[in-house]
Amino acid sequence: MAPVVRLIAVESTRTLPTNRVVFDDARIIHVMEGATEVETADTRFLLEAGASLAIGGGRWCSMRPRLRARMWDIYIDESFLRAQLALLLPDRTRVQRGFHPHEWNGGPLSLSPGVARLQRLEPLWQQMRLLPGRAHLPEVAAARNVELFARWMSIVAPTFLAGEVTDDPSPSTAQVQSAVRGRITDTATLGSVGRAVWLLRERMREPWTLTTLSDSVALSRAHLTRLFTLRTGISPIRFLTEVRLTEFTRLIEETELSISYAAQTVGWRDPRIASAWFVRRFGVTPSKYRLTPHPHHTTREARVRNTP
Repeated sequence: MAPVVRLIAVESTRTLPTNRVVFDDARIIHVMEGATEVETADTRFLLEAGASLAIGGGRWCSMRPRLRARMWDIYIDESFLRAQLALLLPDRTRVQRGFHPHEWNGGPLSLSPGVARLQRLEPLWQQMRLLPGRAHLPEVAAARNVELFARWMSIVAPTFLAGEVTDDPSPSTAQVQSAVRGRITDTATLGSVGRAVWLLRERMREPWTLTTLSDSVALSRAHLTRLFTLRTGISPIRFLTEVRLTEFTRLIEETELSISYAAQTVGWRDPRIASAWFVRRFGVTPSKYRLTPHPHHTTREARVRNTP
């Protein structure tokens, strides 16, 4: 069976520095909240909320969060990334120097899409995150990857272009031909969904159910589920699972808390549930994850020093 193109989205929160690690795939870091310093072989960056950094496969980087940073990391087959970007950016003269896939050497590229644009992307990344756990024919999975990638790029494409470019051209009224002449959305519900997201993130330890959450934001269960899924890409309870899993992963990564206590800390009374979700995300148990160091960068001097 032909391999499916890798396109993996991982949400993480970090409070401690990371080692210099190397990934086989290209890695695109998006900072949603907080800030982090990123060091590569070429230079150092301070990425604040709304900033992104792309780095090619086989290159090391390390991070040092400023207190706490929430991020989305996208790991993507580099040949797929280059091929798709070449299709989506056909006119090289309109692209910033060094940003076109035919010019990019795999070194770090820093972009500033802005917080608002990255927030629009979170529902897509939520869907990308769920792809590996779903049973798809390889052809269907490949088509889904291309679809999600294209939707992602349609939102961030203006940040690749040179000069003053906007994705909101604001045409004059005379140029607009539309049957719609006013707002048709119910904006009163936007705040309810936003509060639901806040509650699940800030009070993840509580035993939430769809009923208790819908009561807390004064929406019916069906209405909350529909609006929540529309805005975030997944249902409220699955969102809670991912929030818990992200924090559980941080505790496994950054602390020596027992797996049982870490599970309880994020709201799972049964550590087997936490372990099962962890295995679905990483393919290994939390205990094995702690014992398995990630491939990391070693300087030539260190290699020589450690050679018998």
